[in-house]
Amino acid sequence: MAQRFLAPEVTFEGLIKQNGTVSNDSHVITRGYLHGNVINGIHPDSANYAEVIADNGVNKLKLKPLTVTDVTVNSSATSLSDFANNVYDGSNFQEGDIVFLTSMTPTECYIHNGGSAGNSNDWELVNSGLSQAQVRAMLSASSGVNYNSSTGEFTADQAEIQAFFSAGTGLSYSAGQFALNATSDQISEGSSNLFFTDARAQGAISVASLGATDVQLLDYSNGVLSVALSDIFSQFSAGSGLAWDGGGEFSLNADSDDISEGVNNLFYTDARVYASLSAGVGLQFSNGEFALNADSDDISEGTSNLFYTDARAQSAISVSGAGLSYSSGVFTLTADSDDISEGTTNLYHTTARARTSIQADPSSKNLLTYMNQSGDIMVSIDKFRKDFQNQSLTANTGLQLTHNLGHQLVDVIAMDSQGEKIDLQVVYTSSTVVTVTSTVGLTGVDIAVRI
Repeated sequence: MAQRFLAPEVTFEGLIKQNGTVSNDSHVITRGYLHGNVINGIHPDSANYAEVIADNGVNKLKLKPLTVTDVTVNSSATSLSDFANNVYDGSNFQEGDIVFLTSMTPTECYIHNGGSAGNSNDWELVNSGLSQAQVRAMLSASSGVNYNSSTGEFTADQAEIQAFFSAGTGLSYSAGQFALNATSDQISEGSSNLFFTDARAQGAISVASLGATDVQLLDYSNGVLSVALSDIFSQFSAGSGLAWDGGGEFSLNADSDDISEGVNNLFYTDARVYASLSAGVGLQFSNGEFALNADSDDISEGTSNLFYTDARAQSAISVSGAGLSYSSGVFTLTADSDDISEGTTNLYHTTARARTSIQADPSSKNLLTYMNQSGDIMVSIDKFRKDFQNQSLTANTGLQLTHNLGHQLVDVIAMDSQGEKIDLQVVYTSSTVVTVTSTVGLTGVDIAVRI
């Protein structure tokens, strides 16, 4: 059975979807049905020849002036071969059609020659610029340079270039590399970097002249340096802790203040004494000072100040009076409310006390009724629902229903005499009245108004 919308006018602000099959003139069609059965647009391939124009709110097909030649601008194909393999299928272009390939540098323009090969043979280059092949054919190379007319690449011929060179006196040459091949006998002496001679080396050395009070210990002649030992010994004397015999021998003449400490026989220091000491149990030691560092585990128990144990603490506790028991450190509650007197604030429960502590909200919009004498709680259905049975509706004529529910915005549902739900137009007249309207006349209608 179908649900009927009987309101004189229905406005849908959202989307309406349909799952059934369109098979009757009175059925509403879907977007998918429209696209599949009605011409509603122009295909991109025909956009140059036709368009859809709105005429007084009605879309109409308009044919553009037809042209003989179709011009296409393609920015993705990198060559004619790429265009022929991926865009041209042999039938989507005809004789005279022109294609510009803008991704090529410079842009190339081709015209369809009417061929039917279905590949690049159906196209002819028509732009005035030279093709890459034509440009490459105009270039050539000479000795030392190689040229590939297929790719347009120039490369150096190393073997030919190396053959242009050779080596002279004092040099050698092989496979493009020069190397020095001379001795100092083949090189003339310059004015700054002179060749070595014994006379030049000996003449470059001398002994510095000293002052009148200084002793000249070093002599030099013809490349020979000499020193007199007696002159050297006369320059030495003994300092603190040493004795000097003047003949080249020093001897020890010192006490411990003049002697550095050795490895085994060490001098006394406080730090060395501290390092030899340490603390035992209950003590700590630092920088020569001992301190107590013990707890009760390091001290024996006396007879008066006894250590704590659970057994000693538990045996010192007991309970008296009803409601509690104690054993081995554990307290247990054994009382109930009969053992505890009622106070003035925390009262015990009684049925009468519970009923008098509850009341219904006195607000006029509260639907609940409470009777504290019996404890009964009730919500009357008449306070949130009003039924209007066997109503008669005249086509396009409003019927006022007084519900007295105290709310203007209520829910209205309706059922016809066959038990089927119907949708009526509803006007929320006031907080006590609604007005319903049907687009057709009906009898035996049951209507419910609820909040």
